[in-house]
Amino acid sequence: MAGLNNRGVADMLAMAFMFIMLVLAAAFMHSYSLRPLRAATDRQLELKSEHLYKTLELAWVKPGVSFLRAAAENLLLEQPIVPGPYLRSAMENVLEYLHPFGYAVAVSLSYENASWEFSWPEGAGLGLGAEKQFVRQGEMRLTMAGGENIAVPVTVRIFEIAEI
Repeated sequence: MAGLNNRGVADMLAMAFMFIMLVLAAAFMHSYSLRPLRAATDRQLELKSEHLYKTLELAWVKPGVSFLRAAAENLLLEQPIVPGPYLRSAMENVLEYLHPFGYAVAVSLSYENASWEFSWPEGAGLGLGAEKQFVRQGEMRLTMAGGENIAVPVTVRIFEIAEI
């Protein structure tokens, strides 16, 4: 019986060590199994930001005038083809339909000291400090009356919102 007691302690320590290793291995495997899912979701949102940018670049708010072109005209011209309130209303409709659930969309254009900004849903801001954001940047080129070619930087940002 004395031999069993001495051996029992070593066996209990070995089983305890194996149990701890089992728990740690399960925790690590669980955390690594979710990484591809998070990466796939992030990739979907990157593609969605690209899709939103291209939609705003190519879709017409009025015949022959895209959303981004109209926004650039509102930024640069005194009398743009598409009035500002109409553009904001139309862009609100498009972004309300296309934005991913649980995320906000911000569109901003800037040239020298002027800027034009729009976010959906209202009050979401531009998401500059958001922890998770997906950004697509580009530029909209306008040719002014004097033949001057102006490139206006455009940023479309999708970011996570908690609650508004």
